[in-house]
Amino acid sequence: GGLQTLVWSGVMMLSCVPMALSSVYKEKTMNNVDIDAILLNGYIAFYQFLACIPSAVPAALAQGMAIEDIPANTINGFKCYMGINSVVNATIPDMNDDCKWAPADVNAYLAFNVVYNILMILIMKYGSANIMFMALTLMVPMGNVAFSIPWVPGHQDLTPFDYSGLVVILTGLITYRFGGAIARLVGCG
Repeated sequence: GGLQTLVWSGVMMLSCVPMALSSVYKEKTMNNVDIDAILLNGYIAFYQFLACIPSAVPAALAQGMAIEDIPANTINGFKCYMGINSVVNATIPDMNDDCKWAPADVNAYLAFNVVYNILMILIMKYGSANIMFMALTLMVPMGNVAFSIPWVPGHQDLTPFDYSGLVVILTGLITYRFGGAIARLVGCG
């Protein structure tokens, strides 16, 4: 309902606060200390792993899973990662596991994610958190266009609303980044 949507929207907005603080902290740290981006990414991954352990309980409750099912669910997830089906002969045939491609899919995702995270750290190291968030904002229109490509699974054609949204986002980015220079160029600033 409406209240649940409002609550989860608030949770989503609050979840951006640690990310923003983390970006500012990383930028300040990298300006003062010469740290390797891969090492920093390793530290971040380690502490995120530690934080995800206590977060498993509220995550399970949010999706209606009993807390005592968390260990078995985790073990079954690792089995699937190794290519071993753990849910077979389900009452609904579509609910059976199909883990044969899981190792390749998960490892490809992990590789892209590591490269993405290292690139974000390098943007902060040689640029700023501000430039990183501009790059992240630019990913929205790029992702929108990418999911309109016919060979992408579940692709959808761009609608007039998509085009207008892309124009608004790109206009905002260009204005933010080059607005002062443009104003000085035309004599308004």
